[in-house]
Amino acid sequence: MKYIKIATIIIASIGVMIFSTLAYNGAFKTVVVQKGQQGGHLLIGLDHKGSYQKIATVFDKVKQIQQNEKLDSSLFVGVYFDDPASVEEEKLRSFAGFAIKDSATGLKLIENHPKLHFQTIEKRYSYFTEMETPNMISMILAVIKAYPALGEKIKEDNPKTSGNGLGFEEYHQNFTRFVLQVE
Repeated sequence: MKYIKIATIIIASIGVMIFSTLAYNGAFKTVVVQKGQQGGHLLIGLDHKGSYQKIATVFDKVKQIQQNEKLDSSLFVGVYFDDPASVEEEKLRSFAGFAIKDSATGLKLIENHPKLHFQTIEKRYSYFTEMETPNMISMILAVIKAYPALGEKIKEDNPKTSGNGLGFEEYHQNFTRFVLQVE
């Protein structure tokens, strides 16, 4: 009987820890999808081809360049050009970069780092949501929640699309904005 009580307490404690971790990291928060103009960024960074889940190493390289060059940009952006539901994983195209003030800054960076290139995200009508992402667990949960919610809202609204839409994520201090452009 004593062992059953101890086992019950241990299992309950583990359950409380798991629930608390999930709650703290946003697993139970409602995703609020908004609509409006998003984008308008001039970025500099590097391309990535393959699984979107493996872009972190490219971001590490870009962040190292940004730090070495002592640039003050704090807006990092991931751009995702292909729909992973319709493009083979090894053919997925993406871009990891950060916002810059002007092309002159970018040209100087390209001189020092020839693999870098510009990427422009034009301001377009989009569906977007913001999720708190203070750590990696919350980021994983946010991705799992954000894209299905965005997809459902787009399907529900059935907006006119240009076929030139793309997805991007803006990584801010403690939150991420997930954006799907539809025009």
